[in-house]
Amino acid sequence: MREHGVIGMPKFLGKLIGVDEAVNRLAKVLPKNLPIKSVELINSLGCYSAEDIVARIDMPEFDRSAVDGYAVRSIDVQGASVNNPAVLRIVGSMKPGDKPGKHVVGPGEAVEIHTGAPLPRGADAVVMYEDTMKIGDKVEVYSPVSPYANVSRKGEDFSKGSVIVPRGERIKAQHIGIIASNGIDRVRVYGRLSAAIISTGNELLEPGKPYIEGKIYASTGYLVKAYLEETGLFKADYLGIYPDDYDAIREAIEYATWRYDMVLTTGGTSVSESDVVRDVVENLGEWVFRGVAMRPGRPTSLALVNDKPVLMLSGYPVAAWTGLELILRQAMIKKYGLNGLERPVALAVLRRSLPNRVGYTSLIRVRLIYGDYIIYVEPYMLKGSGILSSLSRSNGYVIIPGHIEGYAEGEKVLVKLIK
Repeated sequence: MREHGVIGMPKFLGKLIGVDEAVNRLAKVLPKNLPIKSVELINSLGCYSAEDIVARIDMPEFDRSAVDGYAVRSIDVQGASVNNPAVLRIVGSMKPGDKPGKHVVGPGEAVEIHTGAPLPRGADAVVMYEDTMKIGDKVEVYSPVSPYANVSRKGEDFSKGSVIVPRGERIKAQHIGIIASNGIDRVRVYGRLSAAIISTGNELLEPGKPYIEGKIYASTGYLVKAYLEETGLFKADYLGIYPDDYDAIREAIEYATWRYDMVLTTGGTSVSESDVVRDVVENLGEWVFRGVAMRPGRPTSLALVNDKPVLMLSGYPVAAWTGLELILRQAMIKKYGLNGLERPVALAVLRRSLPNRVGYTSLIRVRLIYGDYIIYVEPYMLKGSGILSSLSRSNGYVIIPGHIEGYAEGEKVLVKLIK
């Protein structure tokens, strides 16, 4: 097998590549395109838009009142006050759904208007009820208004032809609202890639099985499946636990690479003699990379088998999660231009120092603490790639690049949020 002209790969990890290089290599071997499908807007929540969704109309489609009150000509109420009110004749009323031309406001006139109703012709502002008093068919106005005061202007929200949801954005509830306001009932979205998850290890038990001393319940495969499906871009099947047996793992990987777009394995990727996933993929396919200079997750590896990417993750849950977060997520963003996969970030002040081993990119699990006008960040756990609670009890992480020794207490750092 070859990697950049090198035949075979050693059982030891050898020269590790950087995280950015691992992302680039995975991006190159992912399926060229995501499937695209048309779905009903009402069922599109959580999908990724496969195109720029463009406004079909101006919103608002016309100048409309932002308050309940009276539509007036602003020039007619200049200088109005409690002691010197402007007195206008009421010539009609406007409600939402009325046509803008239903009434025309002339000099010395006003139209009673409800929030959301179109501004009648001739009017250029709205006076709120609180600043008026109705007396018969007239209204006293006690406060001046400037042109277009209390008016939502045509196209103020968005204009016809503008992009209201960009391609690659994950559709949220607010997006569905704005799309629906344009009369659009179907959208083109990206479909899901199929993925198979294979857990390996003689020590593993499936959850639900009676406990056996010396064994551990499999959790990493479950975490990987949930992570993939949470992205909204994968339909993942968990194929179960396979023992550290060459023939069994070979059969599982061959089957999965013929049937699925991508295969992910957990465990069996390190340098011990019992870790046979490495041997299987070396004989079946071609290495893309073997180990990444990151902590945790150093054994994370990638190969091509039957022209399908096989991403080999650590059996330790936090290390596997790190491989998904730093490599797979970023490769998906790079390959397909998906804005909706990016993690939100916050700038926070460290409450204690974060050391790093130079040459390694480190992912440090942290908790944000909200103070008065400032956000602090507390490292939750610096080590422990098998400590699952460190993922559930942290709400973000800090990345320390491989070229620096760490961050000092009191330093401001970017935190990627995961909750």
